[in-house]
Amino acid sequence: MPAAQVNPAESSSGLWVSQGRPRLTVARKRVSTGRAISAVSQVSSPTEVASSDDLGWQRVRAVRLQLQGRQAFPATDEHCIVVHLWPSLHMNAQIGKQQFAQYVRPGDIAIVPAGTLSEWWWTETKTCNSLYLYLDPAFVRSAAESSGVGRVKFQVRSQFAERDEHIRHIAMSLLLELNERNVAGRLYADSLASVLAVQLARRYSYFQDVQVSRGGMSPRKLRQAIEFMNEKLDLEHDVSLSSVAEAVGMSYFHFSRTFKQSMNMSPNNYLVERRIEHAKRLLGETNLPVVDIALRAGFASQSHFTTTFRKLVGATPKVFRDML
Repeated sequence: MPAAQVNPAESSSGLWVSQGRPRLTVARKRVSTGRAISAVSQVSSPTEVASSDDLGWQRVRAVRLQLQGRQAFPATDEHCIVVHLWPSLHMNAQIGKQQFAQYVRPGDIAIVPAGTLSEWWWTETKTCNSLYLYLDPAFVRSAAESSGVGRVKFQVRSQFAERDEHIRHIAMSLLLELNERNVAGRLYADSLASVLAVQLARRYSYFQDVQVSRGGMSPRKLRQAIEFMNEKLDLEHDVSLSSVAEAVGMSYFHFSRTFKQSMNMSPNNYLVERRIEHAKRLLGETNLPVVDIALRAGFASQSHFTTTFRKLVGATPKVFRDML
């Protein structure tokens, strides 16, 4: 695709230029909260269908855009979750240094961490409709800490064409509030933002450092333990805490005590929450019976799974699936 022609007089007015790629004019919009948000326009400008700027939302900013052709976005100081609305198409993307090429379906998400450039393009002559959700990194950290993730420093990972029914459900609820233009829905939108922030921190980040209390686990061993548990759970393998302790070279008692000191939750509770997250993905992405999902998520019985699921999610597995 040839580069768009730009007036040389504009070269010092905030153009983001990439050789052989379209040039973008970067404007600064100020929302009602007073914080600056980057908005991007191209020669073939994206159409802003709706925005939460005038709805008073404090914890999340939502923008629904229609895009055509190749589109690039400069880095912003916020994490961005892009929810693809329609249609299905083959899309290429570059997020930071990572390149992706995949068939994207309605409901698929992409994640652009704060401070990361991104570019998207497709050859089909289709208009791409997407919902962009912006979260402040400080708010994400605060929400993660208050939910029991612990006092941690983490780095959000880039994602593309990811299927996450939990985030999709939250995004569709925010989109409904956005389309209805209901100013009174601010509290509901902000509560959804908190859940969205926790999901972003738990599923799409990795630990950079851990602020451990005296006697807590070292950051290196904590990362090893969490990565070991997550890998086993993602592969639907059985995980015993003794095997985790052995993997990080610690006694079972010392591992359990220091893990809880570092994470503000026991390793058993962490495993249960991760099993529930895995079960939610299976409920949204498969037609497996609930009893099969219970076993694949590592629960001994359907009744135990249902009781635990309702306690942590606030609904039974069947009701949760019907809501998706």
